[in-house]
Formats: sequence, structure tokens, C-alpha cells
Amino acid sequence: SDLITSMSFIASYVILIAASLFIFSYLFYAFWQHLAENIVTDLRMRYLRSLMRQEVSYFELNKVEEIPVQMTEIFETVKASIGEQISNLIFAVSTLISACIYALCFGPQFALVCLAYLPLLLAVLGIFGTMVKKFTSQRLVVIKHLGGIAEETLTAIKVVAGFGREDRELQKFTKWSRRTMTVAKKYTFIYSFVVGIMRFSIFMFYTYSFFVGSVFVENKITNT
Repeated sequence: SDLITSMSFIASYVILIAASLFIFSYLFYAFWQHLAENIVTDLRMRYLRSLMRQEVSYFELNKVEEIPVQMTEIFETVKASIGEQISNLIFAVSTLISACIYALCFGPQFALVCLAYLPLLLAVLGIFGTMVKKFTSQRLVVIKHLGGIAEETLTAIKVVAGFGREDRELQKFTKWSRRTMTVAKKYTFIYSFVVGIMRFSIFMFYTYSFFVGSVFVENKITNT
């Protein structure tokens, strides 16, 4: 009966923590999404006001038909960055700090031994993260260039058809399509490899922590 009582108390404690985490996580992310919507709405209004104040020469030098698309892409990126990426970063950092404080308060010896694995994990993620960033930049460059070729051809479709340059434009587009496919395959391979290494490192940390725990139990070491 004592075991059942203890397990019931622990289960109730875990359920309370899970419910609290759900409520506060919902409020946290809802706040950041609401903030992102307000910021993006304000930026759109300011951008449109500034656009209306431009001289006629500005619209002659820039492609007016691309402005709505650029506005949508830019502001959606800003919205995603504020509402998702910044909120996830803050949530992850706060979780890490609170977990380290809790572990160092209630199990300092075990926590310090486990933290010895952290530099290796950060080094692995840093090296492969740099590789992903490099291939991401290359992928964006070739995709942008490919889109520029298609836009240029379609914009001057009458000239291309009038001078019979369809085959030449098709060859140029095919060349850059193959180059884009090659870069995309390299990016996919590197990204998949990094995800695999990251998960492997995390599970290696679990193995390391279990091994350290078994050593503590075998040698009857307690956290004091």
C-alpha cells in the first residue's frame, strides 16, 4: 500500500507538471504569435506609406509587379522569425537554464559529470551546422538565379519567339536546373547527415548518463 501511495503521489505530481507546462506553453506561444502579427501589420503599413511617397523614377527603375510578391515573402519571413524561431529559442534557452539550475541544486555531482559531455555535443553540432549553412547559401543562390532566368525568358517571350531562340533558352534553363538539382541533392545529404549525427549524439548522451548513473549506484555515491 505504501508503494501504491508513493506512485500515486508521483503520478499526480507529474500530471500537474504536464498540465502546467501545457497551459504556460500555450500562453507563451500565443503571446509571441500575437506580437508577430502586430509587428508585421505595422511594418506593412509603414512600408506601403513609404512606397507611396516614392518618386515616379523609383517605379521606372524597379519592377512594380514584383513588389507585392517581395512584400509577402519579406513579411512572412519576419512573422515566422518572431512568432516561431525567436519564441522557440527563448523557450529552449529558458528550459536549458532552469534544467541546469535544478540539476545542480538537487544532484550536483551527477550533473557536473554529465555536463562534461556538453562541449563534445556542441562541437559536433557547430561543425556540421556550419556545413549546412554553407550549402543552404549555395542552394538559395542557384535557385534565385534559376528563377531569374525563367522570369527573364517569360518577360521577353515575344523577342525569344521572334528570333527563334527557344532551344537556346531551353538549354540554358536545363543547364541551371541540373546544377540546382545537384546542389539540392548535396544539401539534402548534408542536412540528413547532420540530423542523424545530432540524434546519435543525443542518444550517446543518454547512454553516457546511464553509464555514469550505474557507476554511482555501484560505488554507492550519493548526491550531496
